Amino acid sequence: MDPLSYLARLWHNLTHRRKVERELDQEMTAYLALLADESSPRDARLETGGIQQLKEQVREVKAGFFMQTILQDLRYGWRMLRRSPTFTLVAILALALGIGATTTIFSIVYGVLLRPLPYPAGDRIAFVFNHFAPQNAEHGTLSIADYLDWKRGNHSFESAELYRQSLFDVTGAKDPEQVQGAYVTAGFFSMLRVQPMMGRTFLPGEDAGNAPGVAVISETWWRSALGADPQILGRKLNLNGVPSTVVGIMPSSFGFPRPTYKVWTNVRLIPPTRRGPFGMRGLGRLKPGVTFAQAQLDTNAIAHHIELENPKTYHRMTMPVLPLRDGLVGNVRAALLAFLAAVLVLLAIAAVNVACLLLARATSREKEIALRVSLGAASGRLIRQLLTESLLLSMLGGAAGCVLAYLGVAALRAWNPGNLPRIEEVRLDSVALAFAVVVSALTGILFGLAPAFQTGRDKLASSLREGGRGGTARAGRRLQALLVMGELALALILVTSAGLLIRSFVLLGQVNSGAQAPPENVLSMKISPIASKYRNSDQIIPFYKRVLERAQATPGVLYAGISDSLPPDRQYDYDTFVIQGQQLPPGEINPAVTCPIVSPDYFRTLGIPLVRGRFFTEHDTENAPPVVIISESMARRYFPNENPLGRRLKASGPDLNGTPFMEIVGVVGGVRYTGLDDQPADAYYQPYGQTMYYPRTNLVVRSAGPAAGLASSLRRTVRDLDPDTVISDVTTLEEALGASVVGPRFRTMLLGGFALCALLLAAIGIYGVIAYSVAQRTQEIGIRMALGAPRSNVIGQVVTEGLRLAIAGTVLGVAGAFLATRLLSSLLFAVKATDALTFAIGPLILIAVALLASFLPACRAALVDPVIALRHE
Repeated sequence: MDPLSYLARLWHNLTHRRKVERELDQEMTAYLALLADESSPRDARLETGGIQQLKEQVREVKAGFFMQTILQDLRYGWRMLRRSPTFTLVAILALALGIGATTTIFSIVYGVLLRPLPYPAGDRIAFVFNHFAPQNAEHGTLSIADYLDWKRGNHSFESAELYRQSLFDVTGAKDPEQVQGAYVTAGFFSMLRVQPMMGRTFLPGEDAGNAPGVAVISETWWRSALGADPQILGRKLNLNGVPSTVVGIMPSSFGFPRPTYKVWTNVRLIPPTRRGPFGMRGLGRLKPGVTFAQAQLDTNAIAHHIELENPKTYHRMTMPVLPLRDGLVGNVRAALLAFLAAVLVLLAIAAVNVACLLLARATSREKEIALRVSLGAASGRLIRQLLTESLLLSMLGGAAGCVLAYLGVAALRAWNPGNLPRIEEVRLDSVALAFAVVVSALTGILFGLAPAFQTGRDKLASSLREGGRGGTARAGRRLQALLVMGELALALILVTSAGLLIRSFVLLGQVNSGAQAPPENVLSMKISPIASKYRNSDQIIPFYKRVLERAQATPGVLYAGISDSLPPDRQYDYDTFVIQGQQLPPGEINPAVTCPIVSPDYFRTLGIPLVRGRFFTEHDTENAPPVVIISESMARRYFPNENPLGRRLKASGPDLNGTPFMEIVGVVGGVRYTGLDDQPADAYYQPYGQTMYYPRTNLVVRSAGPAAGLASSLRRTVRDLDPDTVISDVTTLEEALGASVVGPRFRTMLLGGFALCALLLAAIGIYGVIAYSVAQRTQEIGIRMALGAPRSNVIGQVVTEGLRLAIAGTVLGVAGAFLATRLLSSLLFAVKATDALTFAIGPLILIAVALLASFLPACRAALVDPVIALRHE
C-alpha cells in the first residue's frame, strides 16, 4: 500500500471508529453465514476459534490499530484516575512540585548559562583584563595606556575596544538624575554588531582626545525620563558636567553589560602621561580562525612587553582573555549548577513518592489485573497499560508544574535576587516547555516501571489463587521499602546542603561590618554636584563644609560626615603605597589597599573606634601638614611590634615621586569595604580638607533613633545649597547590610525550601509505606491483639519498622551528602563542606520526621478491633 493510501485508511479508521466496527460486525456475520452453508453453525464457530478473537486479529492488522489501543489505554487510565481522586490529586501535586521547581531552575540555567548571546557571533567576543602584582585582581581593569599598547600589538582580534562603567549625573533633561552607563570607544557598537533603533552609533575618530561629547541612550530611558521626545536626536545633555549630543537610541533589547544601563558616551583617548588610572575593560572580537587560547598567548606577550617597559608599575603581568558569556555570568555558575542538582534530587524524591503510591495501588488492583491475565491478556499489553497510566499522571503533573514554573520565573525576574546576570534572558519559552515535557515523560516512565513489572503473569496467577495476599504483596512491600530508603537518603542530602547554607548565612549575618553604630540609626546618600561647577578643591571643599554644617544642624542628627567609601561593600578607590624608610626587595611594591577620603566626624558617625592617636580635625586642611589615619589591620601587618604613630607613608607609583609623605596620626578599627564575606580592609584614610579632588561622595549621618525619617530634610538641605546636585542611593546602613547579603539569602531560602519539600515528601513516603504495611497486616495484628498483645507492643513494632527504614536511608544519605556538599564549597562562608554539627543535626531531623510519620499509622494499628481484624481479607 502506498503511503497516501495508508494515511487515508488511517484517518478513516481513527475518525469513523463506530462505522468501522459496524463494517467489521457485518463482515464477521457474512463470514459465519458462508461457513454455515458448508458446515453446521457449531462447527463454523469452532473453526473461527471464537468470534471475538477473530475480530481482535482483524483489528490488529488494520491501519491505526496501535494508535487506537493507545487512545483506549488513555481513556481507561483517565477513568481509573477519576475513580481515585485523592490518590490522583496527591500524585499530581507531588509531581507538579518536582517538575515545576525543576523547570524553573532549568529556565534560569538556560537563560543565564546556555541561551545564545544577543549579539551576532557572540561566542567570538572576549573580555580582556589586566592581572599584575601588586594589585593581584583576578580580572583587573586596564588603563588607557594598557589599552593603547594592546591595540597596537594586537594580532588576534579584528576589533579591540574599551569601555568603563560609570554613574552619570544627568542635567539638561528634566530634574537632575543619576543613571548607569558607560564610556566606550568609537568601535564599541560596531564590534558588537548591533544597530540603533533611531539615529546612529559612534563614528570612527569620535574617541579622539579632542572629540566633542556624543551619546547614545537606551529606548527605555528615552521613553521613561525623556518622554519619548521625537526631537531628542541632536539635543545636548550634560553627562557629569560634559555637554554631549544625543546621536542615537538603542532598542530596549540591548543592554551591555547590564540592561540597567541607560547611556553610552564616547571616551576620550587622550595620550596618557602615566600608566594609571585603571578602571577600563577591554572587549574584542576574535579574527576568523583564532581560538581563545591563541588570543591568550598573544595578549600575554603584549603584557610581558608592557612589564619590561614599566618595571616600577607592573610585576608578573598577564592580560587574561575570557569569553564574553563567562565574563557576564561571573561567579554564579557554581550556584546555578548546585541548584539544578538540588532540584533534580527533589524531582527524584517526588517520583519515588509517586512510585510508592502506584505500587500500593497496583497491589489493590491485583485481582483485576490477574483476572485480565487469566482471560488471555498478554503481560506486555498490561505493562503498556500501566505505563500509559503513569505517563498520563506525569503529564498532568507536568502541566501543573508548568503553571508553577511560569509563576516562579515571573517572581524571580521581578525580584532578581542577588543581581542575577542576564536575568532578562530568563523566561518560560519553548525550550523550557520542551524540557518540562521530556522530564515529565521520563519521570512517568521511571516511576511507572516499578508497578508495571510487578504484574508478572506467574505472580498474578498466584495472587488470584491466594486472594491478593501472596508473593506480589510481599514483593511490593520490599520494593516500597527500598524506594523509601532511597527517598530518605536523597532528602538527607538536601537537608544537609541546606543546613550548610543556613549555618553559613547565620555566620555571615553575625559579621561586624566595622561600624559600631546601630545600623538603623545611620543614613547615607550619594551626593553628586555638577563637575563643571566644582573644578578644583578650592570650590568643592567649601561646598561640602557647608553641607556638613547644615546636616549637623538638622534636628535629630548627632554626627555628620562624608566619605567616598562606605561599609559593607562600597569601596570607591584603592591604591598602592610606600612607607618612608621602608626597604623592599628590588622591584617589589606594597600591595594595593583601600584609601577612603573622609571628613573629621566620619569615624564618630559610623562608630568606628579609635585605637591609637587621634581622629582628623577641622584644622587638617591643605595648609596644614599632610596626615593620614590607618586601619588596625594595616598597622599590624606593616608596623608589627612598633607604634605606627609618627611614621609616614604616601601613595606609590613612578608618577607620584613628588607628592609629600603623610604622617600617621591615628589608628582605627577595621572596616569591611569589600563585602561582609571579606576580611576588614587594610586602609589608610585621608582628610577631605587635604585630598578632596572629585565632587561625588557620600553624606552619612547618625541619629539617636531610626534615621530613615531624616532623608527628606537632608535632601532639602543639599538642594537648598545647590539645586543642580544629584542625590541618589538614599539608604540606611541596616538596608545596605541587608542588600549586601541578598545573594546568600536567596541561595539559602531556595535550597532551604527544597529541603523542606524533600522532608515533607519523605514523610509522606514513609507514612505511605508504613500505612500500607499496617493495612496488609491487619489480620496478623488482630490475631496478636486477640492473643493478648498490648497496644504498646503493636505501636513499638510499627514505629521500629519505620525507624529501620529511616536509619538505613540515613546511612546512605550521609555517604551521599559527603560527596554532594563539596559542590557547595564556593558558596559557604566560615563553614566547611563537611561541617560536623550540620552532619549531626541533619540525620537527627530526618529520623525525627520518620518517627513522626511512622507514629500515626502505628496509632491506627493499635486501635484495630481484633474481631473486625479477624474478618479482614
